[in-house]
Amino acid sequence: MQREKTIRNVLTALAAVIMTLAVTFFLVVFQRRMMDLLSEMTLQNISEMQELYAETLRNKINDQFKTLEIQTQYFYDVDLNNSEKVKEKAKSAIVAGDFMKVAVVNESGAAIDYNGKSLPNMKNKDYFKAALLKGTRQVSNKIELDEHLEPCLTLTVPFKTSRGQKGVIAGFFSYEILQQIFSIPIFSGQSYFYLVTGDGNILLFNKEKGKTLYNIDLFDYVERASGWRNPDLLTLKIGVIKGQTGVLMFDGIEGKKLFSFAPLKMNDWVLISVLPYSYIKNQQLRISALVYILLVSVAVAIVVFIFIIYVIAKRSNAIKKDNERLTIANNQAQTLIFEYDVETGRVDFSGDTSFLLGTDKKSFPVDFIRAEYFTRVHPEDKSVVEHMRKSMKDGNKNFSAEFRYRSFSNNYFWVKMTGSSIVDDRGNASQFIGSVTNVNSQVLHEQELRNIADSDRLSSLLNKSAFERNAREYLSRDGRDRKSALIIIDLDNFKEVNDNLGHMTGDLAIKDAAKKISLIFSERDFLGRFGGDEFCVLMRFDETLAKETIIKIINSKAADLNRSLREEYFNDEQSVSVTASVGIAVYPYSGSDYDDLFRNADQALYDIKQRGKDGFKICG
Repeated sequence: MQREKTIRNVLTALAAVIMTLAVTFFLVVFQRRMMDLLSEMTLQNISEMQELYAETLRNKINDQFKTLEIQTQYFYDVDLNNSEKVKEKAKSAIVAGDFMKVAVVNESGAAIDYNGKSLPNMKNKDYFKAALLKGTRQVSNKIELDEHLEPCLTLTVPFKTSRGQKGVIAGFFSYEILQQIFSIPIFSGQSYFYLVTGDGNILLFNKEKGKTLYNIDLFDYVERASGWRNPDLLTLKIGVIKGQTGVLMFDGIEGKKLFSFAPLKMNDWVLISVLPYSYIKNQQLRISALVYILLVSVAVAIVVFIFIIYVIAKRSNAIKKDNERLTIANNQAQTLIFEYDVETGRVDFSGDTSFLLGTDKKSFPVDFIRAEYFTRVHPEDKSVVEHMRKSMKDGNKNFSAEFRYRSFSNNYFWVKMTGSSIVDDRGNASQFIGSVTNVNSQVLHEQELRNIADSDRLSSLLNKSAFERNAREYLSRDGRDRKSALIIIDLDNFKEVNDNLGHMTGDLAIKDAAKKISLIFSERDFLGRFGGDEFCVLMRFDETLAKETIIKIINSKAADLNRSLREEYFNDEQSVSVTASVGIAVYPYSGSDYDDLFRNADQALYDIKQRGKDGFKICG
């Protein structure tokens, strides 16, 4: 009897092992197929989203066309060749839509805006001639500078007066207004886009508010930004020329990125969205984790069902937690009052708890608060929580701090916590009463003001103090174990520009040099102007790049600097040729801190000056 029982137990255990191995094999195969399918679906979804985005933007432009078509009615009975009559009528018209200005243009190209002011003649504009000839609305196929040298895009709608005269209504979009029109956030706001013509000319770039990037070849710009020649650039170029839809992967200094492109079906324009591959990878990891949890739960349920069927009935509702509590945190200013009773160990809240806690519940054990919500504090702000706990423990009267908190939609926002301790007769804290306020908008506004204070007025780069502060902080913290390069750029013969051509031309030369430097380096690099004709750059490299690759990239960037900054400035009487001397020091090989790097880069710059200028040298 005992022998039969032993054999039965062995067979049962063996069956359980075989079942477990079979289920495990099934789960692994299923998970791999699930991830392959998920990758295909993700790329398809990105492509469909891109087409939908392009259609939405096309409809926005068409709405502006309709606004201009309505404006044509104002001038139906006006003699377009009588400038005084046109001015009188234009002053009574109302500018509608998102245009910075609207003008009426007669057949000879004479243009008068709605303020009655004459604008530059438009008779030689291709889109103006096409509008009159074809009788259809047209858009300029590049960004132009208006009479105030402001970049703009022009829409034209043709019409005929009661006298049979031909004319157009022209609407002018400023670059800033275009960025607003094309500012629909997709992919959780992590993407940015280029609007380009069929030959690759950039019309619009919306990655940074206030930054203008136009009439530049997209493919050269992407190649410079990535740091090396990418073979998929040719595929992207062919797709843009043919007005195709697709998704391509690019490698660069900042990591992998997805380029999703779709035709706008207006002129030959193409909309290109750029999305970090990390966004896709994170989405896949989240879903993969959920799939693993689900499959492991199923496997455990199957095994448990075979051996302990009655346990399943008791634990069938165990897997319920996070999904029922997820709510979108409100980004508007909100205040939550709380009271912590040390003796009972409970925290009671009053006010709207949903924006902070994701639930309407008002009372929690303090251990639950620590386990569930203190973990949502930004890793860099953990010291604030520790300071608060120490203040409560020591019975300090007042406490105040600002820190970042992760909402239930996984976005960080700034909150301010203030409080006071109530102590007993023995001096121990018995209660802690305080408040938590959403101060995200105020903090971001203060940060924006700091950015303005850190900017050099003429070049819009970092000023000297801001550059040095950022560089020192980076090299002593995040960049301590990463490779960097400090580059000093000095414009040769710049004093002759000021002396012979005037300070106005000198200022233009500084702006021109700053723009060229910005196009050569990545947004992750620190760019600064030290005053006069001296600029400074701190390149920040990914820790995975080898030393040989970094030196190759630095050589390429330095050569681009010498080539791009080689310029001739002139007036009606004389000209001055400006070149650049560049000194470079690489961290940690050419210095262990900012001062060492700057000293060695400056010495390399001095060596180039002694050799005859117009070149670069890497220290060591």
